[in-house]
Amino acid sequence: MTNINQLPYQKINNNKNANEIARFLLKKIKKILKEKSPYHYLIFGQVNKRLKYIQELSKKYKYFLRLDIEKYYPSINHQILIITLERILKSRRGKAMLKTKIIPFLNKIGFQNKGLPLGNYLSYVLAGFHLLPLDIKLIILKIPFLRIQDDYLVFCKNKKELIKILEEIIIPELNKLELKININKLNSGRFHQNPVEFMGFRYYAGIFTISEEKIEDFKKKIIRITHLTKNKPTKAIIKQLNNKILGFSNYYKFASCKQNFEELDAFIRMRLRRYLNRNKDSKNKQGNLLLTNEVLKNMGLKSLTGIYMKYVSKKRLISKKNKKKHNKNGLNNLTNLNLDYGKNIDKSLLLAIFKELKEITKKLDRLNKKVNKINKNKNN
Repeated sequence: MTNINQLPYQKINNNKNANEIARFLLKKIKKILKEKSPYHYLIFGQVNKRLKYIQELSKKYKYFLRLDIEKYYPSINHQILIITLERILKSRRGKAMLKTKIIPFLNKIGFQNKGLPLGNYLSYVLAGFHLLPLDIKLIILKIPFLRIQDDYLVFCKNKKELIKILEEIIIPELNKLELKININKLNSGRFHQNPVEFMGFRYYAGIFTISEEKIEDFKKKIIRITHLTKNKPTKAIIKQLNNKILGFSNYYKFASCKQNFEELDAFIRMRLRRYLNRNKDSKNKQGNLLLTNEVLKNMGLKSLTGIYMKYVSKKRLISKKNKKKHNKNGLNNLTNLNLDYGKNIDKSLLLAIFKELKEITKKLDRLNKKVNKINKNKNN
């Protein structure tokens, strides 16, 4: 067996033909995954709903198992992958696609019939298919899990079940696929007591924050864009920064991230000011003090915090609308009662009366409890 440490990562750009094959493959498994594993990453992409799903499951399943595969892409065995594809592609068109397009694609890449390239949509889908035997095993055994490429978050009811799932299900299935767990990233524990990192988020005590590793990765991207050796116009630099800001903020805005966003905004502005003031080829020779936050904003620089606050305000607005709708429904139910007061009653007054009645009912309930307690003491 080839040493995975010697396997290289390859990069192949997308092309129309590869994208068509990838979409065809996804159609073949979409129906069954939607029914059996609706949050599977190959068919579902809403980050916020996945986070809510984790929060909900962590109430019922107190323990977690977090793992990923060691050097996953270069370790994928082509022959094992083809066997998995043969089980799925049983139609005439599927068999023809496998023989004439997928196998030739695999023959052109890899090292000793191993490995898939990065940056290619077909490669991304094939890598998703390669671990389906493990996914199916977990689904059959009704073990809840989430998977993002080769990263798994498995939900368990107790520590004993956690060990059993790892030793009797996951490791044997991975051995069949000639894959190994990345020991350095293997993590387990109890929800709300031990932090777990998944999808770039850190989940601890019921709250999601941004993983420190992802924050550092984002900073490195900003540094590369604003490196002083770059010889690009200001607009081009700001456009590149905005692309990173939009991608990062729209993905992580669902977490508790306001402070992180504020600090990163300050970091981005600092790097941009440094670039504008010290780059010899830059036409912006303004002093650092003149490049205020407002000036940078007017130059077109977007803000992580601004995007986050827009999301929060929109979320609050939706929540208020739902609340008003709920109150309105309650009011309508009340006004449907056959109360004939001889005149039309103002809705706001009727609602106030209804609230007052609820308060009186609560007070009566408390009073009844006290009376019952006194009578019980007397009888004793």
